[in-house]
Amino acid sequence: MAKLIGNISLLIVFFGYFFGFYYLSSDPTKAITIVTVSTVGIVGILAFVRHVIFWKSDAKRLGWETEKPDWMFEVGFANLAFGVIAIVASLQNQGMHSQAIVLLGYALYLFQAGILHGYRYFTDAEKSPIRLWRFCIATLLFALMMGFFAIWAFSH
Repeated sequence: MAKLIGNISLLIVFFGYFFGFYYLSSDPTKAITIVTVSTVGIVGILAFVRHVIFWKSDAKRLGWETEKPDWMFEVGFANLAFGVIAIVASLQNQGMHSQAIVLLGYALYLFQAGILHGYRYFTDAEKSPIRLWRFCIATLLFALMMGFFAIWAFSH
């Protein structure tokens, strides 16, 4: 189930960035709202579900199987916090800056996760291509694009 939720999250991210870039020049507020709601709001809440409710399959998917899921729950709670705040910030019509702060915070959080997965890839005896490409590189690109939208929103 964690893999399915992860794949759905990737689709949401793809469509969020696609429509974010699509509307960026014609309706910047709409673009930032789409990116914030999709890539942080919906994906953050889905990450919570994946990490907390389906923690066993998610830990296996990540290659970090454990019988003590405390850290999985902590990561899930952090994702839920970002997800809820992203939706609230988007619905409040406070302008793009509040959403940019949420985007920047989640981008930094995911950047660190991408670095951790990269570290694990390069230090583990077994080199898992999925850890490198999906968990490290894709996460870093995800964070980079989120950072782009955050910086763009701050500058406009």
